[in-house]
Amino acid sequence: MSNSPSSVARVTSNFHRAVDLIVWVCAVAAAIVTVSGIASLLFGDGLLTLKYALFYIGFLLFGLGSFGIQPKRPSKETKRITVESDSAWGFEERLHDLPPLRDLQIPVEDRISRDVKVFVTSLVVLGVSLVLELFADVSV
Repeated sequence: MSNSPSSVARVTSNFHRAVDLIVWVCAVAAAIVTVSGIASLLFGDGLLTLKYALFYIGFLLFGLGSFGIQPKRPSKETKRITVESDSAWGFEERLHDLPPLRDLQIPVEDRISRDVKVFVTSLVVLGVSLVLELFADVSV
């Protein structure tokens, strides 16, 4: 058994799950802020439009994440709103090529659920909107 840095280890510790969560949330939130920022500069009033866009996107993600993290009813087999699937999405595989997760192989079923990740991402996006409101003095 080799201990070289190029060897990939299958890991299921809570620390590595948390690192996966943080990387996922930061990447998705950064993408949302970047795309919204570019769109608000091109089609809106700059930071004011960005603040509102982030609020609405964060609110929608909050709703989606809130429905997703609800426990299943044991008595009924009703469909619930969720973003879970049995396989990894394409960008998730690319995130696992980045340095914090490069040498770790966390199986999809051992990762923190996407519903939780979407919920936490909504809080970050809403937080950025709040920072624009309170500290950057972006208001009407």
